[in-house]
Amino acid sequence: MIAEIQAKTMLSSWAKPDPMFGLRYNMNLYRGCAHQCIYCDSRSECYGIENFADILVKVNAIELLERELPTKRKKGLIGTGSMNDPYQP
Repeated sequence: MIAEIQAKTMLSSWAKPDPMFGLRYNMNLYRGCAHQCIYCDSRSECYGIENFADILVKVNAIELLERELPTKRKKGLIGTGSMNDPYQP
């Protein structure tokens, strides 16, 4: 199933850049993932996402980014897809 949602925020951040990739911020354009990779820890119940196979598209992503980006005091790289694959089938 694919549905549209109004997200509250787009960017999450770390206090220090991620040591492996150098990312300071992360954004997920969707909630859920259609790939359902068996090794993916994002499917874990600890994240509280029911029906992880359903794709919830954050339709207000651009508006949120336009609002959030200017408020960030520290510049940094933004990663995509820590909780999903940004390229859904």
